[in-house]
Parts: sequence; structure tokens; C-alpha cells
Amino acid sequence: MKFQRLHPWAVLPEQRAADIDAAKERERLYRENFQYLRAARQPEFCAPWVLGQRIGWRILSPVDVTVTPLPQVEISGDDSAAAAAAVGKQEVWLRSGTGLAMDRPPWLHLYRFRDGEGWGNMFVPNGQGTVEWRLGWSPDDYQPLSIMVFPSEEVPDLGVLVGVLTPASLERMQPTGFSVAFRPRTEVSIARGQEIARAVLVGPESMRAS
Repeated sequence: MKFQRLHPWAVLPEQRAADIDAAKERERLYRENFQYLRAARQPEFCAPWVLGQRIGWRILSPVDVTVTPLPQVEISGDDSAAAAAAVGKQEVWLRSGTGLAMDRPPWLHLYRFRDGEGWGNMFVPNGQGTVEWRLGWSPDDYQPLSIMVFPSEEVPDLGVLVGVLTPASLERMQPTGFSVAFRPRTEVSIARGQEIARAVLVGPESMRAS
């Protein structure tokens, strides 16, 4: 799979591998120099774990950001201002004909980016407390496979949702680029270049119910 940068601020996904040589050196140093300490049970010595680290791509944050939980109330899109006032929320986002009323945390609007002649939203509320994080790149050379996204062990409280994007879904994403859905569980601070999720390619046979 390849990746196309749509915006100059985007950080493209990368592949990583476990540093087995460093783990072996650590094991040797402990064994040869300490009476009691040992380091023989490191994850780098577990073949399934090593393979799990090698497979797929790491999805990285394009910005330094602190996100917080974003409760959302789904309301009528007909008179959204009155409906938002009725539930005590500050603003409304319209998504597919319905309204999402919510408060206005700073991070939701701070990361508007230049998009052609206008401005685009990096973070877009998606309902049920979830947010769509637009990452500024698109995948390429993945057909006929789908892309499965799952949480990173590094930031479990970010609440990335497991999802499988089929070629048809990815094609619809092309105008805005690839995005990850997440539901923050608490306040989470993330640095640019930090892993926020992982992605692997899955074949049609993985999509069939048994």
C-alpha cells in the first residue's frame, strides 16, 4: 500500500519492526552484570508479538493536540438553533440531514486548515460522542483489499474505533482524505508524529461471516 499526501502538514503512515538486537543486548547486560536482575522475558523474544509489531502501518498524528470527551445530542436539523438551546448546547453541526448539538471545546475549531480557496475542518463530530479525524492523506494501491483500523496501544484513552473501510468506502473518502473515528475517554495530549492508530490490509475472505 502507498500513500498520497494531500496537504503539506500531513504525516504519512509508517511501518515499524521490533528492535530484537537491542532486546538481546539488554538481556546480556543484565545476565552478565547483575546478581539478581534478568531480562529474558522481553516481548521481543515472543514471535507472535514481533510479527504483530511488523504487520500493517502506524497512523500518526499530524499536529500537537489535546482532545477531550465531546458529548453530542442528536437533534432535528429543521430548527437546529432552537433545538440546541433546548438541550443546553452551544453549537450544532449538520451531518447527513440531522443535527449534532454539543459544547465548543477549543480543539474542535483550532485546527482548521487551508483547503483550496477555503478552510477545512480537521475534526468533524460524527455522533454518539465520536469525532472524525481527517489526516491529510489518502491510501493508494490497496485494491481489491480493504483497510482495517484499530486502536494503538500507546493511546488507549483516545478511543479509536475499530472499523473496516472497503474499497467503495475509501473511494468516497478521496475528496477529504483518510480519516479515523475516535471517542475520547478522558483528556488526552498527543504530539505530532505520535502513533494514534494502526491499519492493516484485509482480504474479502475476512469479511465473510462464517
